[in-house]
Amino acid sequence: MTFNTHSNYQLTTQNDYKRMPWKNWLGETLEIYLSEDESGQRYRISQAAVKDDGVFSNFEGLSRTLVLLSGQGMQLSHKSIKGNVAEHCLKSPLDMARFAGGDETLATLNNGSIEDLNIMVRETDTKANVTACFAPFNWEIKTHKNRLLTAFYANQTCTITVNETENVVLEKNSFLNIKQNGTLCLMEGTGVFIEVLSTKVAE
Repeated sequence: MTFNTHSNYQLTTQNDYKRMPWKNWLGETLEIYLSEDESGQRYRISQAAVKDDGVFSNFEGLSRTLVLLSGQGMQLSHKSIKGNVAEHCLKSPLDMARFAGGDETLATLNNGSIEDLNIMVRETDTKANVTACFAPFNWEIKTHKNRLLTAFYANQTCTITVNETENVVLEKNSFLNIKQNGTLCLMEGTGVFIEVLSTKVAE
């Protein structure tokens, strides 16, 4: 079964993503999903191509998870506001790095351009659980009062079985917003499972 709308899902393909310039104007990003409230941006998911070495934009106040999608990888060097230094080495597809958006982060490409997936959430009240998925892979999705988003990004053409009865076929680079509870199994392909949660107790 292939679809764009469903009562329990919302499927977005790469052609529907919003193309936007980077904050530092050194490239562009494809905005996949954005949630804002009265305090501004709460969380954002985007896909980008990095073609040259350089310093990342400053997103102070946000926590970032960066997932390598394609290419030969890159080195990330971070310097925090307090002067602490950390590094990440991303070599293979779905390798990931977690760091503060306010860190001074330098990206050094290993061998040519790469593509990555960025998940950014507001530090004060939101967190993201991000998991690299290689078929076969199972999830049990249950109601959670603090759950803001449950989604899957397909890094290849993927087949997902829902509750052992329904097959969902996803194109490469598509994004599935999952609105139902149940058991999902990634039968073919690779991708990224994303769960965004409020860290404040729901009333």
